[in-house]
Amino acid sequence: MTMRILSALPVFSLLGMIGFASPTFAQFSNTSNAPITIDADDSRLESGSAVFSGQVDARQGDVRILTDEMTITGRKGGGVNAAVSDIDTIVAVGNFYYITPTQEVRGQRGIYRQASNDFTVTGNVVLLQNDSVVTGDTLIYNLETEEARMVSNCKGRKCGLSQRVRVLIQNTDQNGTKG
Repeated sequence: MTMRILSALPVFSLLGMIGFASPTFAQFSNTSNAPITIDADDSRLESGSAVFSGQVDARQGDVRILTDEMTITGRKGGGVNAAVSDIDTIVAVGNFYYITPTQEVRGQRGIYRQASNDFTVTGNVVLLQNDSVVTGDTLIYNLETEEARMVSNCKGRKCGLSQRVRVLIQNTDQNGTKG
């Protein structure tokens, strides 16, 4: 299934799930000049990557990413500032949530890639937007084109309803109330 995700997901540009609109300044919010704060139980540098673990809570503006562990790898390497200011990839593993005022994406793993300007969320993915819900195994979101694709690992009716991509769209009448 291909669909357009409204406004806020150009974020995850993630920390992309991560929008890194500029390769020289990290952002995962439409307010790219807002500071990024990352709270975690532990942080360390490993070969030019900044690794945060233990109930990681990353925020920029009104965008929030929650995960068990987040690794930010810079293109130039060398310390937290270099990793965060010139991001190559962000990998968020375990209990992944990407939350904006209008959307929430949940899964087990989120990966942002600066080179392709996209993020991929895997593992029982749930996308909530307004009152609509999309579920599947993998969400692929291109930050430049704002196109999203939800896919399932199983194909056809033999899979059953819970193993295929499922979309729930709430109907509204002309007055904007749910029907």
